[in-house]
Amino acid sequence: MNGVTRMSSFVARSAAAAVIFWMVAGLSACGEKGEQGTAVSRPVVRDVEVVVVRPVPRDTMAEALGTVRARTTAAVAPQVMGRLTGVAVSEGSVVAAGALLATIDDTTVRAQLASAEAAVAEAEAAREEVDGAISQAEAGKVLAEKTFERFRKLLDGKVVTRQEFDEVEARRTVAVKELERARRKREQVSARIAQARGQADAAKAMLGWTRVTAPFAGVIVEKRADAGSMAVPGVPLFILEDPRRQRIEASVSETYLPLLKKGTPVQVLLDADPGKPFSAVVTEIDPAIDPATRTFTVKADLPAGHARSGQSGKVRFAAGKGTVLAVPKRAVTRVGGSDGVFTVGARDNVARLTMITLGAAFDGRVEVLSGIEDGARVALSPIDKLSDGVQVEVRR
Repeated sequence: MNGVTRMSSFVARSAAAAVIFWMVAGLSACGEKGEQGTAVSRPVVRDVEVVVVRPVPRDTMAEALGTVRARTTAAVAPQVMGRLTGVAVSEGSVVAAGALLATIDDTTVRAQLASAEAAVAEAEAAREEVDGAISQAEAGKVLAEKTFERFRKLLDGKVVTRQEFDEVEARRTVAVKELERARRKREQVSARIAQARGQADAAKAMLGWTRVTAPFAGVIVEKRADAGSMAVPGVPLFILEDPRRQRIEASVSETYLPLLKKGTPVQVLLDADPGKPFSAVVTEIDPAIDPATRTFTVKADLPAGHARSGQSGKVRFAAGKGTVLAVPKRAVTRVGGSDGVFTVGARDNVARLTMITLGAAFDGRVEVLSGIEDGARVALSPIDKLSDGVQVEVRR
């Protein structure tokens, strides 16, 4: 009986061990199957078009940093000293030619004008008196001449004495002198009138200068004084610009001086919108080289409405022949505000997102300044299906 019991216990233990073994074996097999399934399900992008990047010949471009400025700019300064009684504009105000910008206290100038006008009136009254004296002196001279002629004939006929004739001759001489003196006085009075009128005209001009006006139509870009400030001749109160005519002024290395001249076409890129370059033409060149920076200034007029004064930008121009590394435009993708391409490994055919720095675009391509090297394999399509690290199958 005891033997039967021991045999039954052994059989039970053996059966339990067998069950545990097959459970462990089953779980291991399931784990291996799961791992194999993950490896098999790795995504593959098929029929990927790839191009090998090589240097291509093109006109090399040079660029220089520049600043947009108005072609017509005026520092509007007063011509008389005085306290500002009013300022009619602010920064950003659009003004017409001759528009009032500010007024200066004119109390002193008006007093000067009144004094000068009074001097003119006084001098003109004195001239009227002198004109009357001249008329009287001329009449006296005519009478003295006639009397002298009569007495000369009487003296020849010995009707009058020599003494009487000499007295008549002396009166004639005095009449001539009186007329000459009256005429000289009129010249002096005329000079006084001219001087007084000049002072009056100057006072009127100064009175006009107490109204500071715009020399041309434009926009006030800077206001440097307010009402109550002291206006000083030659010290600007406003900066006025004509926004209709802008140009970019760039500092270019002296090595490019032989390449640039008036009329040379250039390309302008504003930092505010670098993706929209536009064409311009060199209008002025300052041939003087700055000894500190070894650069010279190039100016190019910009089309109306493309830029604002003070904006920064670049001026690009042809600098000779050369080769550049370039990729087709359709290979470039934007990621997080930066440019990149998908490079494909030659051995593992894995796509990797590589960030690059782009240069100028030409003939359906865009220059690559940094990020990839000669010989890199770059994916062209389908870009929208690629991601970093994905396996690809290259189109044959």
